[in-house]
Amino acid sequence: RTKALILSAMVCVAGIISSQAQNVYSVNVVGYINKTLTTEFSLVGAQLDDGAGNLATNLLDGVPNLTVVYKFNGAGYDSITWLAALNRWNPASFTDMTMLPGEGVFIKKPGTAPEINLTFVGEVMQGTLVNPVVQGFDMYSTMVPQAGGITTVHEYAPSNLDVIYQWNGSTYTSKTWLDVLGRWNPAGEPEVEVGEAFFIKASAAQDWTRDFTVE
Repeated sequence: RTKALILSAMVCVAGIISSQAQNVYSVNVVGYINKTLTTEFSLVGAQLDDGAGNLATNLLDGVPNLTVVYKFNGAGYDSITWLAALNRWNPASFTDMTMLPGEGVFIKKPGTAPEINLTFVGEVMQGTLVNPVVQGFDMYSTMVPQAGGITTVHEYAPSNLDVIYQWNGSTYTSKTWLDVLGRWNPAGEPEVEVGEAFFIKASAAQDWTRDFTVE
C-alpha cells in the first residue's frame, strides 16, 4: 500500500537576465511517499531526494527492533540491523548505506511486527535524470515516484534478453525483452509501483535516461 503526494511547489526568483530584465524561476517540488510493508521481505525504493545523502539510517528512522536492510553489492548483500536496545544500527561499517532515487534495498520485517509504516519526504527529481545500469544483475528503482510501465512511462530502453525481476512478497516474477518479437515475454510491459524496487539483468550497460518535469 503506497501513496505519493506533492506537498508544495516552491517558486523563487533566481535572477534577472537580458536587457528586458526577464525573471528566471526555479521550481522545486517537495513530496512524500507512504509505504506499508506487510510481508517478511519487501523490495523498496526511496524515490525522493532528502537533501542529506539519502542514508538508509536516516530514511528508516523509527523502524521496529531487528529490522534488517539488505543492499545488493554486485555479488551479495551488505546489511544493517536496527538494535533498539543499543539505539543504533549494526554494524557501524555499513551505516553509510544509501537509498538514492534510482536505487533499491530489501527490507526484512521482524516477525514481532505486524507491519512497518515508512514515510519518505524529499524533493521530486526533475530534468534529465540518469540512472546508470550495469551489465549483469543489479537492484534499481525508478528515479521518479510515479506508477506505470517501465518503458512507456519511465523510458527504460531494453536490450535483447534484458530481464526485469519483480518481488511479489514471496517470490519473483520476471519478464524478458525479446528483440525478435519486439516485446516483453510473457506479453505485457513490466508495471512498477511508487516506492517499489526491482532487479534488472541487463545484457549491456547503459545510462537509463528520463526527462521529467512536474507539470
